[in-house]
Amino acid sequence: MEVCIKGNEAIFQGQPWKQISPPDQGMKVFVPKSEHSNYNRLKNKAKTDFHAGYLLSQLNSLNNRHGLLRSSVSRFKPTEHKLEIDGGYICYSMANGCVFVQDYDLARNKSENKTALYSVSHNKDRRSEWSTMETKRVWSEHIAVNGGFEDLNTAVNTMPPFIERGYKPDTTQSSIESSGFTIFYNNCGGGLDSSFREVFDASIVNPKGGSENAKKLAQIIRIEARAGKELNWTLHEKGHALFKRALQIALKELSPKEIENLGKQKVFYANPTMNLSVIDHYRKKAGMQLAPQRPLMNEMNLSQTWGTGNAISEIHVSARQMKEQGENGLRNLTPGQLTATGFKRTMMAAVGASPYLIPEAALSVQAVSFATGWAALVMSNFGANSKVIENGGDMIDHTINQLRQRA
Repeated sequence: MEVCIKGNEAIFQGQPWKQISPPDQGMKVFVPKSEHSNYNRLKNKAKTDFHAGYLLSQLNSLNNRHGLLRSSVSRFKPTEHKLEIDGGYICYSMANGCVFVQDYDLARNKSENKTALYSVSHNKDRRSEWSTMETKRVWSEHIAVNGGFEDLNTAVNTMPPFIERGYKPDTTQSSIESSGFTIFYNNCGGGLDSSFREVFDASIVNPKGGSENAKKLAQIIRIEARAGKELNWTLHEKGHALFKRALQIALKELSPKEIENLGKQKVFYANPTMNLSVIDHYRKKAGMQLAPQRPLMNEMNLSQTWGTGNAISEIHVSARQMKEQGENGLRNLTPGQLTATGFKRTMMAAVGASPYLIPEAALSVQAVSFATGWAALVMSNFGANSKVIENGGDMIDHTINQLRQRA
């Protein structure tokens, strides 16, 4: 298929094309010259609309292997390719080592539970405590990224206690109800597919190959960094992996000034299901601050503590927070508090191991402690990620409520 290229323009299939990819960087990507003005409008819209930013980033990926390897090839025309993206597609041809974009679209999914950015306001009507509206920008002080929930409504109603926990005493339930908040609804669900996606986003390799949700969130981070906005992020459960990958992607795209603006933003970790040391590495690299309160972690929950290594990593992150913000006894940020936390978690681990380490004469007594301890651990893993559980008393209340629901 004959292609004539001159400068940043080309003749392909009998019509003129204009290059949209950076010069001397990867493969050359062209759009029809008649469509170039639409591409420029997309670029301008991407400055304030994360949907447009997501589509633009997918177009830009065509000049490197990330976009090409994710594309399908026509069975009838080997030169025709299609890149499937979340809610849309990009169709293009390849000739003489160049990419010619034929068509692209990002149809807005009308589902009430789609992955998107929502503004959340308190509704005094008893029938609905909170109301949501899809938005293109973060207009509030607080923004949450949720973990696995069955729908948007459940996620919205669960987030306020976590936001309060991270930013108290300045933030309360009343102040959240008054000002509202924003949520990037992570429609990941709670099944096996969701867990695989979390592992993918949590890994430290291939920063441009994250989930589609992470790529959208990266555009939100980029837009708000460019605007220099002060934000309070609350990350919940699987939202940690999503945010970590999005931040990893965004840091590749932001200018030094925009990265400097990220220093105006704070991050709170709530019920993490990935290692905190990994995500906090990127938080620190971005210059973001930690929230005033220590990370929230249910110490009786296996997936939050020992399964992720956070029984140790949370102490490391809290020690880093103490170094950045100074000691604060009211917020459990003192050397003594951290030492006590480490000792307590070590003893909890010893309860599980003790039946195998003690003399046979004392086995019956230790077996009771072993059974009791692990029974509490098992029960705490049913629905515990969606609760603010600070201590054993909270865990007992949660366990009793779970047993009542299952009765």
